[in-house]
Amino acid sequence: MAGDLPRIIWCCWLQGRDTAPPLVQRCLESWEQHNPGWELRCLDAQSVQYYLDLDELPDLRKQTITAASLSDIIRVLLLHEYGGVWVDATLFCNRPLDDWLPANCRSGFFAFAAPAGDRPISSWFLAATHTSRLISSWAGLVHSYWQSRERADRYFWLHTSFGQLCEKDEVARTEWDETPKISAEGPHSLQFRGGMYNPDQDASDRVDWSAPVFKLTHRTDPDAYAPGCLLHRLLGLDSLEATHPANPPDPSPRDPAGPSTFASLKVSTENLGDHIQIIAAQRLAARHGLRHAFHVDRDDEIATSPRLDAEPGPVGILLNGWFKTNRAEWPPHPALLPLFLGFHIRLFQCPELVSEEAIAYYKRHEPIGCRDEYTRQLLQDHGVETLLSNCLSILLPKRFPDPEKQDTVFVVSRTDQLHQSLPETIGPYTAINHYSGSRDFEANMARAAELLETYRSRARLIITSLLHCALPAIAMGIPVIVFYPPNNERGHNSDRERFSTLNRMVRVYTLEEMDQVDWNGQVLDEIGRHKFRLCELFRESVRRWNRGGPSPIGPIAPSGELPPP
Repeated sequence: MAGDLPRIIWCCWLQGRDTAPPLVQRCLESWEQHNPGWELRCLDAQSVQYYLDLDELPDLRKQTITAASLSDIIRVLLLHEYGGVWVDATLFCNRPLDDWLPANCRSGFFAFAAPAGDRPISSWFLAATHTSRLISSWAGLVHSYWQSRERADRYFWLHTSFGQLCEKDEVARTEWDETPKISAEGPHSLQFRGGMYNPDQDASDRVDWSAPVFKLTHRTDPDAYAPGCLLHRLLGLDSLEATHPANPPDPSPRDPAGPSTFASLKVSTENLGDHIQIIAAQRLAARHGLRHAFHVDRDDEIATSPRLDAEPGPVGILLNGWFKTNRAEWPPHPALLPLFLGFHIRLFQCPELVSEEAIAYYKRHEPIGCRDEYTRQLLQDHGVETLLSNCLSILLPKRFPDPEKQDTVFVVSRTDQLHQSLPETIGPYTAINHYSGSRDFEANMARAAELLETYRSRARLIITSLLHCALPAIAMGIPVIVFYPPNNERGHNSDRERFSTLNRMVRVYTLEEMDQVDWNGQVLDEIGRHKFRLCELFRESVRRWNRGGPSPIGPIAPSGELPPP
């Protein structure tokens, strides 16, 4: 198999699972019952934002997009970003995925084939590994399609785009050619050949009961549904009449005095890696409806900011990145209600980070989500509950492949020592330094955003000794070669602490190991799994703030706006 298939089952019912009709409820239960080793995520118009960056989705205020088209967009973006399996909410699981899917997804992609002469695939079941070039190229084509239009030009626009992709992209076409072809006829047989409401004893032989899934519809006729019909045999429901159970209680602990406003970190450094981490934190918070009202300087204001003295209630803040240079400014101001995620301690610069007062502060806000194994172990040794979150910059969106434009090798280092050590066979490259020479926060934020877009749109390979060049590159799916920075013994020990989680993801070389380097670069096959886990950690942390989440995405156009099939 081209990479392991993540054990995530994605689906979507935009109105929310609890309000779905009984047939949809039963279909979702079938996936949970048959696949206990998989995680089911049924997204709605609010929670879809937790997993997809808002900039990747169309602007529904300006574009006429129906629920069906939005669902099509969501499915390819989710599989591009995380991999896993997409199932429509009206798809019934008849056999466990582990019984049949691995053998049929060895190319890295799977879909049921040929539902009609003008459609090469069915989109109601899709599976993809995180390394699938087909799903990433398809997602890029879908993204481009909605960048240039207000509404869909045809009902089966998603299927048409798949056909266009296989015509133009040889790599994607090869991946589809190598995918075993299982006809969509079996999954359709109960609905179309058997007739869902026909008596089981009369129509059962027209149904392919060996099909791994059955495609149904939520547009049912409750009056035609009766015990003994084919649909009753499959679902086992007494009735198809809609019921709307109350939302289940939320088991998560919540802070009754949640934050009334939110702040974001700022820094007065010239290192754009600090600003990249702040950008990642702000984008993650925005996905949960959290917009900062002001900034608090990480080093010089976090304990004594006059703005915090004037706030009438708690101020939420996400504490990520490395801490810190000003030893007098720790622990943070009592008005701050922090979430620690992606937190790194620079102990030799600030021993106060593990003072008795600091340890008590961490314990009041544990668990502390640590950026690296070093910080996690350090706090754990002081009796603080911790978890390993990784850096928030790994949540930057995966890019869409564009080989014609993504053709540049970037060498990114603070000094020229790395450049001087590279072999001539690397060929021409563009040198970049993340140290801007300025401490202007807003200007550096703009420079950092511009750098990220440069890497995303142009990089073929990144060779770097900077942690916060390597991690964003890995997140975006850019091949990387990572070296430890040239340093003295004390600095090198600190670098090993900072890189202590990165070097579990990809190999980190020393300059003396230049002859061992694979100059094609490394792409982390499992980055989708790391992203998924970090999304879950942040979502659970925010719930402790007693926050209701973002507003549902919308407006969603009525179904009649989609051209008829």
